[in-house]
Amino acid sequence: MPIMPHKNSPGPAIAVCRGIPTKHMSVIYFIRHGQASFASEDYDRLSALGHVQSEILGKYLARLEISFHGVYTGTLRRQRETAQAVLPHMPQAAGLSVVETEGLNEYDSQGVISSQLPAMIEEDPRFAQDARHMEERRSFQRVFEGAMLRWASGRHDRPGVESWEEFSDRVRGAIRRIMQENRRHKSIAVFTSGGPICASVQMALGITAETAVRLNWQIMNTSVSEFKYNDTGIFMASFNSVHHLRLERRPELLTYR
Repeated sequence: MPIMPHKNSPGPAIAVCRGIPTKHMSVIYFIRHGQASFASEDYDRLSALGHVQSEILGKYLARLEISFHGVYTGTLRRQRETAQAVLPHMPQAAGLSVVETEGLNEYDSQGVISSQLPAMIEEDPRFAQDARHMEERRSFQRVFEGAMLRWASGRHDRPGVESWEEFSDRVRGAIRRIMQENRRHKSIAVFTSGGPICASVQMALGITAETAVRLNWQIMNTSVSEFKYNDTGIFMASFNSVHHLRLERRPELLTYR
């Protein structure tokens, strides 16, 4: 499938849809990437399990006879590899061009952690111990969660690090363009990461940045979150579905990183 550059066209305003018949709406399926390569030299690639998760999703969507009119990904390798593993299992997707846009990329987690960690250690010296053992999942999670909540608050922004507000504006811009380009009665696949999905939930439901960040920790690999939209707005129809993995009855398929 050819990779196409994304057009920088303007789009409609984002709003929560209330009282609008859903049969007149288009659908965006936000798909989180498969398991990446945590604690390896290159996190930004699917693990062997991530490829399996993605192929299971592709077969599941094919059985449901879901057809996509458009497919979008971020430019990160793990997002593109997920799309490349899912789409060949879907005959309905044959011939579609996959559109890449940086607006669907994840935030820079390493930049966020590096910018917040010194102050975190100053406030709570126990973080210094965790910082020395970031290859361990529990230590990483404690540091990651603390840094993310500080970052999302907007009170600890640092020069050179994308703020939560800038990040969420970037995601909103990408979604506006997708809505503008596809209009009515369309079914769109968006292969992205947990952060952009949660920014989209915030966009649709009006939740706080802190709540959006906390939701991010619950999003599972290759989960599907469904949003519906029309010319006036967008709203969330389902969140973080992993039925395709649960049907396999293999607990090791259910992962968060």
